[in-house]
Formats: sequence, structure tokens, C-alpha cells
Amino acid sequence: MTSVEPYLGNDQLYIGDVKGFVISNTAHIILHTPKHIFILSDILHGPQIKKKKKKKLLLFVHHENCVFFEIHFSVFYVNDLMTKKVLLSG
Repeated sequence: MTSVEPYLGNDQLYIGDVKGFVISNTAHIILHTPKHIFILSDILHGPQIKKKKKKKLLLFVHHENCVFFEIHFSVFYVNDLMTKKVLLSG
């Protein structure tokens, strides 16, 4: 993460009808790839979000990046919104 700051507010993350999860940190990330730079701002870190002892990923990406994320059990892809080409995988 490029910059991480402790979250000092009282807001919580909510998923469906479950109780709220504490937000511990906020962050700003710049992902560099050979062909692209992705800027992810206002990232909220909720370390208590888990499912069956595994970490759970909750993801929202602002439309300015013009990408969509495809997340599978063991791999993720960042795809161009217009061309559907894979820009990044991991």
C-alpha cells in the first residue's frame, strides 16, 4: 500500500444483513504494471471480515479506472471495461 492511515471515524462496513465490521485503516494504492497504472483511493481495511476462518474480499472499484475485477478461488484478473482484455492477473 502506498499510504496507510488509521481510521478514526465511527463508520462500519456492512455486508448484507450482518452486523457492522470495524474499519481499522484507510489506504491509497498505486499498482504499476508494464502497460498500466491503477490508482485505488479510499480503500477501507476491515480485518474482521472473514468467512470460515478464511479472509473474505470485499471490493469496490471507482469507475475512473475503467476496469472490472474477476475473482476466482486461486486467481484474480483485472480486465479492461471496454475491450475485456486482461490487464493484470495474480
